[in-house]
Amino acid sequence: MRGLHAADVLPLFGAISCVSGGTWFGLPFSFAPAAYADGQLLGPMVAPGDITVSGLNYISGQCLGAALLNLTDLRLSELYTYYVGEYVAGHLPFDKIWSRILNDTILNPFGLDNTGTYFTLDQSTLAAILQRNGGFADPFYMLRADRPFFIAGGTQIYPLGDLARQGGPARRSSARSRPARSRAPRAAPLDLSVRNLPGQIYRHFEYTPGYTGTAQLFSQAGIGGLDFGNGYVENFCFDTPTPLGVSTANIAQVPVGKYPFLLSDMIGSSSAALASVLDEFGFSGGFPFFDYWPIKDIGQEASMPYSFGDGGILENTGIVPLLRRGYRVIFAFVNTPFPVNSDDPGCVNGIDGQISRLFGLIPSDDYGSSQDTQIFATSQFVALADGLKTARASGAPVVYADRYPILPSNPFELAVYTPLIFWLYNDWNESWLGQLQPEVKQLFAEWNPIDYLENFPNYATVGQNDGELLYLTPRQINLLAHMWCYTMLEGFRTGGQAFGVALPTS
Repeated sequence: MRGLHAADVLPLFGAISCVSGGTWFGLPFSFAPAAYADGQLLGPMVAPGDITVSGLNYISGQCLGAALLNLTDLRLSELYTYYVGEYVAGHLPFDKIWSRILNDTILNPFGLDNTGTYFTLDQSTLAAILQRNGGFADPFYMLRADRPFFIAGGTQIYPLGDLARQGGPARRSSARSRPARSRAPRAAPLDLSVRNLPGQIYRHFEYTPGYTGTAQLFSQAGIGGLDFGNGYVENFCFDTPTPLGVSTANIAQVPVGKYPFLLSDMIGSSSAALASVLDEFGFSGGFPFFDYWPIKDIGQEASMPYSFGDGGILENTGIVPLLRRGYRVIFAFVNTPFPVNSDDPGCVNGIDGQISRLFGLIPSDDYGSSQDTQIFATSQFVALADGLKTARASGAPVVYADRYPILPSNPFELAVYTPLIFWLYNDWNESWLGQLQPEVKQLFAEWNPIDYLENFPNYATVGQNDGELLYLTPRQINLLAHMWCYTMLEGFRTGGQAFGVALPTS
């Protein structure tokens, strides 16, 4: 994002779609108060030859990357212990622990952690909400005016996601109610024959500044044969009890839930990577359960608690929401731990399975999900894999672009059109490497288990550094950011093109 900003092309982007840990950047970037200038949030652009070893050890507290420094095992364990105590005292459901930990580590540094503050798209949506409802004591967080539309991907886990919240106190709704607008596109039922972890089925779910839900209707496929999906509801009325009714204008009257649906709940769900595994054992693990009612026969079908996990459980690139909205040009950043030509069983033909499964090719080790996510023709994957390998062999940025017609029959019920997709694969940019000072290059050859760089840029999602689950060092964060900033700036150096490919003019 730093490179896109430096290249002055960020205003051309209509939306950013984030999955899993990507939301830890995408949400605070999208909602950060205007007092934070982009240069502060994104950090300085440093030419490869100007990078120094000492400079790599510093990240400004106003930079989004600094939030990652809060994710030490010590800090996480302190927060987990505190929130378990809050649960034992009856102050917090067990399934909100993960979200509250992220609230304190990722959102707090940027003033986005108020647990009584709802969120919405902009002033116009806020005015409509306030016109229909009174009693909001706190201001709403709103998408920053100069930002692309933000989308966070989640996965609804079923049927084991229908378990009661393990150990969590029951949520009691108040007698108050709240009118909320719902949006209900119609769709054909989806074939749910594919299984993953024993008995589990995954459904794509979206969180945005204005609304939450899924456009797909899963008819009679929820708890007790209830429907699931069919549209969206405004965020301040998500995770609420059964609606009292709905008007002809799709305004639902909803009892107020005990706990507001927060920004931290959105990133807590989108990054709950272990939710499906823990659900298998009937344990929430502190990951989110939300009360959900379908956008169909509103008020006649009960709200039920479902498990909502990491978007990457089902679709890990985050492009589905962009395809659903018909974006003509998509830049898909594949933040993979596997370099090109990897023989890891999570890859197909040396390319991360998160790409190949979109072409109907599921890797031999699917890491828990064998559900069909094919959107594009299998025949196009060979050219994509060859293109990425050719780029890597030449020392160029590992980028490949082509046009990909969406298959008429696909599991996300996406409309058919042909987007131009740039696949930006996380691997070396040799041009950037060649310009580094010798002492900086030497860092990649040094074996340091608590500041590990030998697998740069393909960091492990968990356990990159000895003794730490999620923590990355300032050096690791800065090097990755500097390389990709340079890659993006160079890729957009020619006007009207990206990485040598002409962009549509309208």
